[in-house]
Amino acid sequence: MRRTLAALVVTAAVVVALASFRTHPVEHANPSAALQPLGPVRAPAHRRAPATPGVHTAVGYAISTPYTTIQVQATLTHGRLTGVRTVTMSGDSAHTKAINRRAEPLLRKRVLRARSADVDVVSGATGTSTSFLSSLQSAILRAGGE
Repeated sequence: MRRTLAALVVTAAVVVALASFRTHPVEHANPSAALQPLGPVRAPAHRRAPATPGVHTAVGYAISTPYTTIQVQATLTHGRLTGVRTVTMSGDSAHTKAINRRAEPLLRKRVLRARSADVDVVSGATGTSTSFLSSLQSAILRAGGE
């Protein structure tokens, strides 16, 4: 009987603690960015830069998840990816910010080596990786690349 009573008291305490748990709303650097598509995107034909030789730079879509917002700029030289810069990278928690800080330089190095957004995601940072790569792909298309 004592064990049953103790189990009921502990269960009630846990239920009360879980019911009173408060979370913080997700903060976005750009509220309208939450409306952007999450997958790879193609820029409309009328927004593409001319396919002439030279250097073209464009900023991709801001890609938002429940945890982070990422926006990337791509530089193409004669149609080849030669530069990647992160314009926006925000996180709603210290954990997300740590993941972003770890994944961003790895992703930048991989895409510059591959000269495209067609690279593997960083293990443990799938959301960050897919957002980064989607924004990069849209930037490449806007700059006139394929």
